[in-house]
Amino acid sequence: MKFGRIKRQHGRVGGLDKILDRIVRDCAHVSRIVPGRIKVRRGKSPSSFKVQYPTGAGLKCIFTGTGTAQEVFLICSDASAAHRWLLDEGIATQGEDRD
Repeated sequence: MKFGRIKRQHGRVGGLDKILDRIVRDCAHVSRIVPGRIKVRRGKSPSSFKVQYPTGAGLKCIFTGTGTAQEVFLICSDASAAHRWLLDEGIATQGEDRD
């Protein structure tokens, strides 16, 4: 049985909760999700969830929506397997930029 959790102390941009709920429910490699800071940005590009780079505890991702960007940290038991799962499920794309 998996006991995944999402830290709810911080705010989240619109549309992100649905993605995070799916990740923590369905990905066996992710044990915890910590949303980071929200940044205001220009543009009206469609929403996207990108894996930026691995960290010591898992993966750093970024969710971009219209006018906002939010960092998301995934705490993983196996970061490379979680990364593959996110790509295979079509949840994330591989990010090129480093924030």
